[in-house]
Amino acid sequence: MTARYDLLSRPPPSVLLAAVAQHMGLMAVTLVFPLLVAQTAGVGQAVQVHYLQLSMLAMGLATLAQAWGGVLFGRARIGSGFLLPAVFTAAYLPAALAAARSGGLEAVAGLTIAAGLTEIVLSRFIGRLRPYLPVEIVGLTVLMIGIILGIVALKLMLGYDRSQPLAVTETGPALAALAIMVALAIWGGARLRSMAVLVGLAAGIGLHMGYGFAAGDAHLNVPVIVPELFTWPLVTPHFEAALLPGFLVGALACTLRAFGDMVASQKVNDRDWKRPDYANIEAGVLADGIGTLIAGVIGTMGLNTYSASVGLSVATEVLARRVAIGVGIGWIVLAFLPRAAGVLIAIPQGVLGAALLFASTYVVLSGMSILGQRLLDARRTLAVGLSFFLGISFDEMPGFYADHLPPALHPLITSSLVLALLTALVLNALFRIGTRKRHRLSWQPAAGVAPLLQFLADAGSQDGARGTAVLRLSQIAEEFAEAAPQLADDRMEVATRFDEYTLELAFSWHGRPLTGGAAPSLDETADEDAIMNGVALALMTRLADRLTTRSHAGGQHELVCQVEQ
Repeated sequence: MTARYDLLSRPPPSVLLAAVAQHMGLMAVTLVFPLLVAQTAGVGQAVQVHYLQLSMLAMGLATLAQAWGGVLFGRARIGSGFLLPAVFTAAYLPAALAAARSGGLEAVAGLTIAAGLTEIVLSRFIGRLRPYLPVEIVGLTVLMIGIILGIVALKLMLGYDRSQPLAVTETGPALAALAIMVALAIWGGARLRSMAVLVGLAAGIGLHMGYGFAAGDAHLNVPVIVPELFTWPLVTPHFEAALLPGFLVGALACTLRAFGDMVASQKVNDRDWKRPDYANIEAGVLADGIGTLIAGVIGTMGLNTYSASVGLSVATEVLARRVAIGVGIGWIVLAFLPRAAGVLIAIPQGVLGAALLFASTYVVLSGMSILGQRLLDARRTLAVGLSFFLGISFDEMPGFYADHLPPALHPLITSSLVLALLTALVLNALFRIGTRKRHRLSWQPAAGVAPLLQFLADAGSQDGARGTAVLRLSQIAEEFAEAAPQLADDRMEVATRFDEYTLELAFSWHGRPLTGGAAPSLDETADEDAIMNGVALALMTRLADRLTTRSHAGGQHELVCQVEQ
């Protein structure tokens, strides 16, 4: 029996510290993004290290905001409350690099503030945007993120971007670290499984230094120039409108990524998960936007929730919110330690890539699981499939998009994730034309429940309803079919109406109404049909989220059941 530490649990200090160290080690991979931005801006090494210290401070503050999950001034709830750290994201990287080349770090900070404000505004409309941000697009986003993370991780491990790939001194420690993580995750006990990434990282760094010792260079390459404390403000934010579109698309991508990460977190933390909790998602996206806003005010680039941390939590079964608080505090402390930024830069990228690849496998599975919640009809299948293949093609055919994409779209289409996301949003909006329709069936109760179940299955498949919601309607139909022969004089009219919010099943008939009836009794004079009808109505009421009955003139009766998507 493996130990699992749920959201509100109190892990032992050893487990808590190990989990904090693993998440921070995995998050350290993303510090390469602000480092690239600083180098592109042409600043010196001392400013680069200052920039990384401010970046660590931003990660810590944003992570604490996401973990809080409380109410501000009695109004808006901020933070999902999950173990969902904030990291620097590739969604903002192309736009940030362009801003760094054009206007320096000042332009990056100013436009990051604009991106954070954009995500904050979007967070207030998540509920209203549900028809245009359906679950399958969230699942596609999570799947694409997992694939992108995995490819980046493989490149880091194999030294693909270096002049000598597959060098034993670089790739060997990375492969050894990955092997140890996998072995501990599969065959290790509860304690070892919770520390798989930490042990793998330590082994990879040790082996890397061992190769260095054999070559007479047994140390990590820590930068020589390390300031005593970071300087703030390092830059004064400057806004350049011409570079705004790329940051706005990045904000939209981060909104969808945060949406997907929170759905994945809800699913992981709730064994009986059925549908997204949109109030929680709004609070989480708001915290994500605030984190990016804080990063811009501090002077660095944009942040986003970290899908790899969701994967790590699943792999180690340590889901406690206290870990997120520890991670946030840890990064804030490191920001004030003079040599911390230099040491983190010096950790072998291949070893960090091994940890990222390990976690990305769970992210891919989470995306596939979210997609599997839907009964995908033709339009949803095409929207997801075409978007997925177009997104993959961006990395496979970069020259094609560079040469043939209209210049006006270059600031918008900056990555495979952005291309897949925008394609899915456009196709989803286009394919919604003509989707407002009802399905009807004339049903003879004497025929039994089979025609009803087939009708619901066909309607759910055509409208892309959630499988679990259709199952609940089927259970309601089975209960109603038991009572129907005693209610209707003739055939019954059955209708369904499905949308992104609810699934509705309505019955209409002439005859007797379906009422609560008398309590079950052993009295021989009791009306058994009325008793059984009452039992059926009670079960249907329990299965449905809303159930209403109406009686009209002329003996016309109606029963409407609604199940939330």
